[in-house]
Amino acid sequence: MRFAKKILELAASLSCACLRLSIYDKFRALKKMQKFMSIVSEAVKASAAEKRRRGRTTATKGGMLVVAGIVFGWVLWPMMLNFAIHRQVALRPGSKVRKIWQKFPFPLDFKIYLWNVTNPDEVTKGEKPVLNQIGPYFFEEWQEKVDIVDRKEDDTVEYSLKNKWIFVPGKSDGLDGQEELVMPHIFMLALIMAGVRERPKAMPIINKAVNSVFRNPTSLFVRVKAMDMMFNGLPIDCNVTDFAGSAVCSLLREKAEGTLQIDGPDQYRFSLLGAKNDTPSLARTRVLRGVKKLKQIGTVVEHDGKSNISKWDDEFCDTFNGTDGTVFHPKLYEDEDVVAFSPDLCRSISSKYRSKSKAKGISTNHYEASLGDPSTIPEQRCYCEAEDKCLTAGMMDLYKCVGVPLIATLPHFYLTDKQYLTMVDGLKPNPDQHKIFIDFEPFTGSPISARKRVQLNMMIFPIDKVKIIKTFPRALLPLVWIEEGIVLPNWMIRQLKLSHFAIGFMGFVKWMMILTGLVMCGFAAYLMTAADGANKATVKSANIENEKMSHSPNGKSNGIKTISAQLPVSVD
Repeated sequence: MRFAKKILELAASLSCACLRLSIYDKFRALKKMQKFMSIVSEAVKASAAEKRRRGRTTATKGGMLVVAGIVFGWVLWPMMLNFAIHRQVALRPGSKVRKIWQKFPFPLDFKIYLWNVTNPDEVTKGEKPVLNQIGPYFFEEWQEKVDIVDRKEDDTVEYSLKNKWIFVPGKSDGLDGQEELVMPHIFMLALIMAGVRERPKAMPIINKAVNSVFRNPTSLFVRVKAMDMMFNGLPIDCNVTDFAGSAVCSLLREKAEGTLQIDGPDQYRFSLLGAKNDTPSLARTRVLRGVKKLKQIGTVVEHDGKSNISKWDDEFCDTFNGTDGTVFHPKLYEDEDVVAFSPDLCRSISSKYRSKSKAKGISTNHYEASLGDPSTIPEQRCYCEAEDKCLTAGMMDLYKCVGVPLIATLPHFYLTDKQYLTMVDGLKPNPDQHKIFIDFEPFTGSPISARKRVQLNMMIFPIDKVKIIKTFPRALLPLVWIEEGIVLPNWMIRQLKLSHFAIGFMGFVKWMMILTGLVMCGFAAYLMTAADGANKATVKSANIENEKMSHSPNGKSNGIKTISAQLPVSVD
């Protein structure tokens, strides 16, 4: 019995020892786990700190990029662009635009249409004129400003304009200029109509002068070759001795230069453009260069030595408005009219914005012009012949301007009172073919495509004292109409497109800088939010583990239940 009891006590002791050993081993393992978790926690905390640091750095860089994009896009780039535009556009010697303005590197399109009178005998008897348009006669117009004088003190440049017209038969619809037309002798008609306007009581003398200078003509109409009427000229023989003829020829001698071709003493030729071809204009023009104020580039300040037009006896009508028509300021948008001074009309013409357009692949603004209406627009009444003698819409009396009783309209009486269309046959007004328009690229102020059109007419009516028109009908008789056009050549269009691309690319760059900066700021916010979340999760996990470890030796919180070693019940 005692032996058995000893065996049981020994077994109990061994069991207790093994149990204690097991608890100790598990305690050591838990301690190691706690240490590991502590290391992990520190590592996570370090990783979170690194994320926050990276987030702050990224946010700083992103913010700087946003600010840089704003400063570059809205401050530096506009300053750089405006500086470059000013350097290239202002009419300072050597600038890019000055070279083009001074001598166009390409010709303008110049077309002439002549009105052929198909029933001259009937018109002489009082019947309505029947007209036939002949044209276009196509010319290259090479334009150059010569005898240039710069005035730095008032930022102006003065010049004479020289136009050279070169006939291009290949673009003239088969016309060669040798076609014979029937037209009124324009010089003879102008002499008669100016006389009746200025000195109606002197018409018998005018009649004698016509007979003297033109050798007793039987008709006002002449058969003439087209090129003679346009450039070569119709002869005027002033080798006369009678009083009436000598008086007229005396006036011719005074005004011949610039208006008539002179063949010798008392020998002249009259044509529409021959006296002006490849000849510098007598009237010089002075314009602002735009060096000091770019928006004023090309503005006319003086013409023919005068600081105002000095033709209309009115401050408004005699004021120079607009440019010389060959240069315009950049950033010309739709809220601003395009205004240009025309020496041939002694007035400025205003073109008004009509719509967005596209020319040669470039976005443009479309402008159109008219001659106004002096009969209804108060500020234009100064263009009237007299207070009680005013033409209607779409017409302009040029007598005060050029000293010849011409009336300007748009071709085919487009936009003109319809009563004048009923006075003649053969006219068909068409907006697309007869309007004045300009397609402007607004940022550079470049005309991509433009057409300037004008028709010259003369009023005819019966005059008792002049035999050759004694029985004429009353009509506004068209004589000629001219179209001057510009379409920028492809090499200039390519330069414009390249400029647009560069400007657009820099706009893209500024927005990319701002967008990239905002994305970086967003990523930085994500990093910092993620770092805070990871740190909180790690701290919570570590707290739980520490709580578990704090109770591990007493056998309650570590999941290990201890068993007390007891002696077995006595077997006695």
